[in-house]
Amino acid sequence: MTSHDTAPARGDAAPARALLLWRAAEAVRMGWLEYRVVETPAGLLGATLPRGVLQILFFTTLAGVLAGPGHREYAFAGSLVLVLSGTNVNGVVAVPVLDKQYATFARVRTGVLSPTVTQIARALPYPVMGWVLLVVQAAIAAPFLGMTDFALHLLPWAWVYALIALTLSVLGLAGATMSVGKRADVVAPNVLSYLVMLCSGAIVPPGRVAWVDAIGQVLPGRHGLDAVRAGMAGRPWLGDLGLEVAAGLGFTVLAALSILVQARRASRLGHDDFE
Repeated sequence: MTSHDTAPARGDAAPARALLLWRAAEAVRMGWLEYRVVETPAGLLGATLPRGVLQILFFTTLAGVLAGPGHREYAFAGSLVLVLSGTNVNGVVAVPVLDKQYATFARVRTGVLSPTVTQIARALPYPVMGWVLLVVQAAIAAPFLGMTDFALHLLPWAWVYALIALTLSVLGLAGATMSVGKRADVVAPNVLSYLVMLCSGAIVPPGRVAWVDAIGQVLPGRHGLDAVRAGMAGRPWLGDLGLEVAAGLGFTVLAALSILVQARRASRLGHDDFE
């Protein structure tokens, strides 16, 4: 084949990439439509938003009573991670569960886009909306706690909470996709959510229980929160931020491998029963 013969193939590469990007964007749009069905405005405003506000109020007040007023700022910053754990680790379960309930995984795994890209793209609304809700919840809770000034000082670090929202979402996706075939797709993310609550150092400072610290080192949330606290105190924080990114990437790989195994197993057995 001459160089003249291969030129058209090289010329077709750009349109092919553009088409794949368009398909990925459509997968994100589909994820947004699914999110709007699962998380209705009435549910978000009537349940999810007030529940997060109450969690911030509860954990911050409890910390002030048990550990003294000086611990309230520590607990307020940490309670935001606990709220994200509830909305994101548990919420993103809907992506693989909907495929299971409506038997649509066959279409996902036989599409042009890989099943991994499709499911991750559909999961993107959860970290985005979880972070938006978190900002609103913190803004509502802070005045009730008399902590508006602290919340304003925390605001420049809101982007780190956006990163934590993303890493917690991939944690939930990994947990759900790894357990969806064992009828534990709801239980597993709940367990992971409680582990984040316990091991992230959100309320109780690290260094108290060795096994809790060990689990916290590998779960998302812990290092991102450490970065926020270090940055606000004027200490180096980039190392902690890098560890948070690494935790998120690790669980993204686990989720991708789980989806790949499901797709190959379904293709081999000829069904998508998730059994």
